[in-house]
Amino acid sequence: MKSSAILTLGSAAVATALQQCTGSAQNEGGNWFCGAVDHILYSNVGHPGTYKAVSHMGSDGSCNYESKEFSGPLAPYNEELTALFRGPMNLAQFAVYNLNGNTKRDTAQPSLHSRRQAHAHGHAHAHQKRGLTIFKSSKPVEAAPQIMAEVPEPEPSPEPTTTSATPTKEPEPTSSEPSQETGGWSRIGYYNAKEGVADGITFLGNYGGEGSGKFDNVWGNSQSYLNSKASGGASSPQVLENTFIPSNKEFAIYSDRECKDGSCGYYRPGAVAYHGFPGDNKVFLFEFDMPLDGNTGFNGDMPAVWTLNAKIPRTQQYGDCSCWQSDCGEFDIYEVLAPGDTKCKSTFHTNVDGGSSDYFKRPVNGLIKVATVFDAASGSVSVKELPSDVKFSATLAEELVQSWVDTKKDTGAFSLFSLAG
Repeated sequence: MKSSAILTLGSAAVATALQQCTGSAQNEGGNWFCGAVDHILYSNVGHPGTYKAVSHMGSDGSCNYESKEFSGPLAPYNEELTALFRGPMNLAQFAVYNLNGNTKRDTAQPSLHSRRQAHAHGHAHAHQKRGLTIFKSSKPVEAAPQIMAEVPEPEPSPEPTTTSATPTKEPEPTSSEPSQETGGWSRIGYYNAKEGVADGITFLGNYGGEGSGKFDNVWGNSQSYLNSKASGGASSPQVLENTFIPSNKEFAIYSDRECKDGSCGYYRPGAVAYHGFPGDNKVFLFEFDMPLDGNTGFNGDMPAVWTLNAKIPRTQQYGDCSCWQSDCGEFDIYEVLAPGDTKCKSTFHTNVDGGSSDYFKRPVNGLIKVATVFDAASGSVSVKELPSDVKFSATLAEELVQSWVDTKKDTGAFSLFSLAG
């Protein structure tokens, strides 16, 4: 849809992108992959801007917009978000948390201490969910080892320059985690597949006309309630069974609050419409796997976990009549970019695009737990694989959540990425 070159510079003291590359960079199908990590910390996430919110969808195919300004340390990700999932996948647990209003926050920036041999790199990302190339590679610039060092000149080659030294992954932490049962974060949505529990959430899919929602030849399928097997629509809210989600099947999780009396703004008439998950500060917890299924069709064997501005699927998730085209916000958390690949990338799509070329290992042989923390105080977003004993409790301690942001707490490989403004 859109293209933007990401300029990478070698000093965190400059208001440009600090991009670490773990190990040796490889170009695979137009996407740069560096090394496997357990934690990626994105800083400088929010940038003020304006996007076009849909204000009318006409029966003649016309789509009208109104401008909406956004600002804040995580904007536009401080707006309501929905979480989305595409198979092949088993989703075992999901939870969303908001920060309690009386919780004291440390407003200092997260620790961006660099590994000594980290290097900057270009990033090219073919955004498979929409089948479009989103980024063009920029010429890489080797990272300066000291914060106040001068920024080197660009290398002539477009390939990232890295060293062969890869940070060693340490054993997964277990008993060193802070206590999690009491603290400043309250759970506002929860799903447990084995227990058949869905609290504060609603499962939706693009199956309008199958029991709920709407289908027409102009706009296609609207959102509908999802059936319990995630294979089609339903006439009322259903709890997703403990079931395998195959390739190219996807669904969204919204809150349990229906859009009423204009509370969500405009959405497609006849669509099933719910609020997303609000808050300047949000934590998403996921427990899932992504087994290989060998599918070679469209989106075959390319699972993904991501978030969208909740407005997008309420109008048209795949098409031109949504605010997606004008940068209202998508964040890919774990996304496989090629059929059968075992590497998962993370990428921001908004008015300032960017994503680390370090990656997470695709969990093909068992469930993993992952935290995605939207931390407004530091303007950062953290994606981190968690120890297997972390509980999706009704509350989370602030100390625990901050340990998922602070790279000083890491015992395994991590990566830093600053979104250039």
